[in-house]
Amino acid sequence: MKYISRPIGESGEDKESCSNKYDTSIACKVCGTGAKLIGNLRTKGIKNIKKNLFSTMDGDIIISDELYIYLNKNNAKIGNLKCIVDFKGKQLPYFHLTTGFNLPKANEIKGLKIESQCPICKRNGYFTDAIIGNLERNIPTVIKQLKLRYNKLDNNFLLQSDVFNTWECLGLSNLKKEENKIVRYARPLLVVSENFKELMAYYGIKDLKFEPIESNLDPPHSALS
Repeated sequence: MKYISRPIGESGEDKESCSNKYDTSIACKVCGTGAKLIGNLRTKGIKNIKKNLFSTMDGDIIISDELYIYLNKNNAKIGNLKCIVDFKGKQLPYFHLTTGFNLPKANEIKGLKIESQCPICKRNGYFTDAIIGNLERNIPTVIKQLKLRYNKLDNNFLLQSDVFNTWECLGLSNLKKEENKIVRYARPLLVVSENFKELMAYYGIKDLKFEPIESNLDPPHSALS
């Protein structure tokens, strides 16, 4: 599931941003990829947003309290999401769409390029790939289609949730602030079930793009996008 509109607000780790705290005990010791958020997601610039789903500039997906209630009423398997707070700790009427269910490393990846990847964990450094256009010649930039393939997925595992994290994480991670680098942990992509995708359509959520996941499940009992 990709958010394809303009991001709103901040939700970063750096002290000059929102000072979100993360548990790095299970993360890569070199870059910090895989760190787990502690407590509620702290944000800036998110107030009276007239959208039910959006992404922050730091790559966190936020949903409104109304959408959260709708998903729960329709038995979506999204777990007990935590509300977000502002940088002063005040609760806001939005929830952080995240999950503790993690997919294994994909067996095949297309549509992502790798730059400055951590040589130890090799989980970060993934970026959306594109064919760059030419404005003078009126040639548009084309975003390459994302394709993830898994040779082995346990359907019993997939049936436990409607939202999953990819093993691969977008962007770069930094454990320490140094020179021109800030503290930041690369975010995984969100993979969702066909059921979740349909609920988004029924509720009228826009600015989302879904691309199918290929796996050994044939036919899939829990289709992923």
